[in-house]
Amino acid sequence: MALLLVWPRGYLLIYLIDRTKSFSFGFKFFVGWLLGLAGFTLDIFAALVFGGQTLNWPVLLLSATSQIVGFGFMIFLFEKKIPLPHLGALKPFVLNQINIIRSFSGIEKTVLLLLVLTLLLRVGASVWQTALIPTYDFDAWNNWNLRAKVIYTESVIPLDPANPFYLGGGIKSYPLNDALLKVWLAKAAGNFDEGVINSVSVIYYCLLLAIFYVALGSVVPRLVRLVATYALSGVPLLYFHSQVAYADLYYSIFLFVSLLSLFYFLSNNGLSFFYLSGIMAAFAIWTKNEGLTILLPVLLLISMGLWFSKKVKTKDFLLHWFFAALTIFPWLAFRIINRLDILSGDSSSFKLVYNGQFVTEVMSSIFLRSHFNLLFVLFFVLMLLKIKDVYRDQALRFLFAVITTLFLIYNGIIIFTDKAYDLSAATRVNLHLVPLIVAALAFYYHKFFGRIKL
Repeated sequence: MALLLVWPRGYLLIYLIDRTKSFSFGFKFFVGWLLGLAGFTLDIFAALVFGGQTLNWPVLLLSATSQIVGFGFMIFLFEKKIPLPHLGALKPFVLNQINIIRSFSGIEKTVLLLLVLTLLLRVGASVWQTALIPTYDFDAWNNWNLRAKVIYTESVIPLDPANPFYLGGGIKSYPLNDALLKVWLAKAAGNFDEGVINSVSVIYYCLLLAIFYVALGSVVPRLVRLVATYALSGVPLLYFHSQVAYADLYYSIFLFVSLLSLFYFLSNNGLSFFYLSGIMAAFAIWTKNEGLTILLPVLLLISMGLWFSKKVKTKDFLLHWFFAALTIFPWLAFRIINRLDILSGDSSSFKLVYNGQFVTEVMSSIFLRSHFNLLFVLFFVLMLLKIKDVYRDQALRFLFAVITTLFLIYNGIIIFTDKAYDLSAATRVNLHLVPLIVAALAFYYHKFFGRIKL
């Protein structure tokens, strides 16, 4: 119920963004929920830090509902109506979904059943691990739940830099999106039971799969979507997040939607996707440092290239970044005012070195361990086999280029800088790209082999 409460503001926001009416209802429903969660925690941050408020129910409820009126009013100015829910339409909608499932072919029903059964197994295993495995060793101080527990207990965000629990403790440069969402869940539950609160990773996981499935709906056939979603459902980040309270799974959703939105924009699916890409990048910054240090520069270069090549107008280019800057302003302003570092380990400096001892480990992590790492081999081999055809397709060319760029940056940091603290980071950051790679392979199959009947 706590998570459901913040959904309306997110749905109205994505409805407002969709001026070209390019988004399906399912896409607006699930991505809107994601926007609602991140916007809600950013409002809590602004209220506690800049508004001088304490963590109380009026502040939380106001943050959950504050922008509903504003977004609704803006929609009314554009459309002379407000998208209010119609309860009478719920029953026909549900019946229609049941009829759609009934229309599935035999192989589609088989894949759907396999997907549902494995989801139940994975979600159940994740909840079990979360409940039983305690936080320990290095992560006892650097895990993201520490900050949530401190903020929940103190009812404020500690703002004294001399306090070891500054911003909740741990690495102070980490954004607070994940932590403040867990604070809200603990407040709603009445206590901070870490075994329960950390199961929010299951919510992230299910949200990723739902967004992935509906996002591919307008491009690839249903069977390909089901198979791709089944493949993605094995992402090891869920297993990892069941034991360690990190934000990589959460961050990967923002990364995925931001870059996939650019793909759809380049596929001539409407300017709304261009605006959404910038806002999702802003929330990626609010979720992990990689959003600011890696995703933002890459997206900035891409959007400038689109502007210089006149694929977007100057007005749209400026609005794209204006709305993104407006979204992330409270966190960036705080970072600048308080001189927070922007890299992991609370440092903005790094040295170029050659970690030769890590090369074998990194290559093994990427290509040899578990079936999932074969995706990287499959992706690069298939793309290179049809590189001329991929290059001719503007959207596919973009996906290949951006995935390759991020892949090289991520692994270059591990091998060629002094930021290689532990090699679990290499595995986690590479898994950020998995949703995008699975989507790219689905698009690849549909474009080059779509006529083959399965």
